Amino acid sequence: MPYYPIFLDLNDQKVLVVGGGTVAERKIQNLLRYGCQIYVVAPHLTPHLKQLAAEKKIRHIPHEALGKTLDKAFMVIAATDDPEVNSQIASQAKERRLLINAVDQPGDCNFIVPSIVQRGDLQIAISTAGKSPALAKRIRKEMEVTFGPEYASLIELMGLLRTRLLAQRNLSSENRVMFEKLVNSNLLQFIKKGDMRGVKNTLKSILGQDFPINDILTQVFKRT
Repeated sequence: MPYYPIFLDLNDQKVLVVGGGTVAERKIQNLLRYGCQIYVVAPHLTPHLKQLAAEKKIRHIPHEALGKTLDKAFMVIAATDDPEVNSQIASQAKERRLLINAVDQPGDCNFIVPSIVQRGDLQIAISTAGKSPALAKRIRKEMEVTFGPEYASLIELMGLLRTRLLAQRNLSSENRVMFEKLVNSNLLQFIKKGDMRGVKNTLKSILGQDFPINDILTQVFKRT
């Protein structure tokens, strides 16, 4: 049966990771990008995880606090090197109706983590329903070439333009036409080449000469 794709808002949510090895480290490193509160239960941590705990970016808690932490968790990652332990954690999480991922044990999961291509706010999730993570990784690498860093700038630019256009209270049909023209223009190619003149001319031709283009471009490309 296929999985239902979904993107979760983990900001300020409690996420429990059971395990302190390299697999858990990889999972935690990814979770840190999403603003969640990360609790780790493990007898030993990798040097990097120890550093994260010392910097208070994660919370290393004793095994005795496992049940109490499960009661308050939103999501659980079972990432030990013992499949039986992972299954036990999964069972406890499911009893509490929590989201649970047991690494490399899809039968113990109620969600799986896709392979991700990320370019700023653009995220492309790739899944083989757990049947071939290696194939998902290969496809991700291919897509990383197709979707380069220019997409991060385009997404940020489109977000700022959308906010400004909606604030003008135009008819929704007018805005829709504007958005479609922007997306179907040569903006992406100009951004990829670093051709700011091309970007400006394209925006002016679609949005009009009076649109505050320079302010928006400064926000998007201030780091470049």
